[in-house]
Amino acid sequence: MQSFSRPHLLILLPLSVLLAACSFSLAEDITPPPGSEQLAAVTAAPQTTLGPLYPLVPANPTDGAPIYAEKCAPCHGPSGQGDGPQAAQLPNPATALGSTEIARAATPADWYIQITKGNLERFMPPFASLSDRERWDVVAYVFSLSSPPEVIEQGSELYQANCAGCHGEGGKGDGPEAGGLSMPDFSDRAYMAGQSAADFFQAITSGIQPNMPAFADKLSEQERWAIAAYLRSFTFAAPGEPLAEAQPTAPESTAIASPSPTEAPVAATEQVLGKITGSVVNASNGRIPADLNLTLHGFDNMQIAITQTTTVQADGSFAFENVAMPPGRAFVVITEYQGTLYNSTVKMVEPGQTSLELPIEVYDTTTDASILHADRLHLFFEFLDSETVRVVALYVISNPTNKTLVPPEEGKPTVEFVLPAGATNLEFQDGQLGQRYIRTAEGFGDTLPVPPGKGHYEVLFAYQMPYNRKLVLSQPVPIPVQAVVILVPEGGVKIKSDQLRDSGTQDVQGAKFHIYEGEALASGESLELTITGRPAAGAPTLASGSNTNLAIGLGVFGLALLLAGVWVYWRTRESAREAEEDVSPAVSDDASALSVDTLMDAIIALDDLYQAGQLPEEAYQKRRAELKAQLRARMEGE
Repeated sequence: MQSFSRPHLLILLPLSVLLAACSFSLAEDITPPPGSEQLAAVTAAPQTTLGPLYPLVPANPTDGAPIYAEKCAPCHGPSGQGDGPQAAQLPNPATALGSTEIARAATPADWYIQITKGNLERFMPPFASLSDRERWDVVAYVFSLSSPPEVIEQGSELYQANCAGCHGEGGKGDGPEAGGLSMPDFSDRAYMAGQSAADFFQAITSGIQPNMPAFADKLSEQERWAIAAYLRSFTFAAPGEPLAEAQPTAPESTAIASPSPTEAPVAATEQVLGKITGSVVNASNGRIPADLNLTLHGFDNMQIAITQTTTVQADGSFAFENVAMPPGRAFVVITEYQGTLYNSTVKMVEPGQTSLELPIEVYDTTTDASILHADRLHLFFEFLDSETVRVVALYVISNPTNKTLVPPEEGKPTVEFVLPAGATNLEFQDGQLGQRYIRTAEGFGDTLPVPPGKGHYEVLFAYQMPYNRKLVLSQPVPIPVQAVVILVPEGGVKIKSDQLRDSGTQDVQGAKFHIYEGEALASGESLELTITGRPAAGAPTLASGSNTNLAIGLGVFGLALLLAGVWVYWRTRESAREAEEDVSPAVSDDASALSVDTLMDAIIALDDLYQAGQLPEEAYQKRRAELKAQLRARMEGE
């Protein structure tokens, strides 16, 4: 049996707590993804007030510990490794909040938003019962899980020896050597809530021109991370430190208090029963089996609270009767069709609501992998040392048919990917060999089913190649590729290839990259290129020292690659507009018009960024409407 969920979300959803820190914004230059309107329409209830995106008083990890133990540990585990007793019941893995890779990439504001607003796609509700201060205390405690006291102590010593001269002992930027320099205030809770340890690590490693030197050659990687972790202590209370005298001025939501002896006890809330209906639609125009079973799951606080089963009716409809529907409970319907699991959207019950509609689309299956094509192949080159380069590859793949691609038989891959000769140390953003992925004669295969959809299926992986100031790379592609986008750290590294053109440099998530573009590749064709040179000091890297298969590092660069792809598209668009001024209307329509696929790619990328919280609503809707109008006109013209 194969399971199915939208694969492109597998990259972005685990990073949803990270993305607010990204400095690269395309607010007025992009658009949204298929199904985002449906997801946006799901409103969490009860609504939880979002306070300022920084703690009004220093967040206290000691106060957050018992709240975490009660509210979070059942799924995320006592040490935040995603291994709580309830985690196995969830359809998605619980995020390992205590892992250094995840914590280093997150900002306090990211996690505060997650606790406040929840994440229905991953069955995490908003925690309306917690006050604003309690939510920040939980955030502080979660960060402490990945920063043990000995690391903070080491960071303190290193900070005093290397940083306090300018930044000051209390991090206020008032050190004796600061002079008239403009320094960040590490004790400013508003500033620090938007900064991640990875941001600080990058600044410590590469320096900030013109005043802050780089410490890559003076401090080890572990020492730089220790300082980055220590900086958080300037705005978090020390464990056990009392904060009773420091009260926020803004009103906080309060939990329901126990009645006093003079008050009448409140009657128990009567259980609300409702009905959940829907229909199963075969989008392949096939028939729905008469005995198709459906399972309804209800979730409270990420824990399964109710499960019911039913059978589809002859007309494809189904209904779950007498369902307990308290406000805030999330529901999803799951069914298995032709060996593949499909699910409805996730919806949460609003106050007073006694019915929900949860339709499901299913598809017939095929084993013909030739139906697929890659909208884009993204490559990023990371130089690990003087003799090794890591190649990060991201395939954004579409299934333009009305059938789900499945493996030809149990234990066989759905899609096979070829690795170049000499590739070693294969790693994945999601999954590993022997589970989702399997080894093949020429590389590896993915066993995940591929449902119909534009750019819904993504595979992000990395491998290492030997490097001696030069690498001749021949990267075969298993399916047709419509476009290639390559990133290398700016400065010192050059790429030569007859299949690529230089697209200049671009700042992506605060780092400088040189971008190269390539045209379409046929199935079985190879991308041939030569890399020479050495990267400049402080070149961007993935998270290292990983115990989670570089999941977060790969995920962050997956987003960076997608952002670069969008930038390439908009740069091409502006060039086309300029060209229109120099050609007749008859020629411009043929030379500068964007293809249907290119427009759809831009819409998908815009949707992903909006769902990740990278775009304001107004700019998102404006750009999406513009692209949809262009797409409609192009399709009518064809």
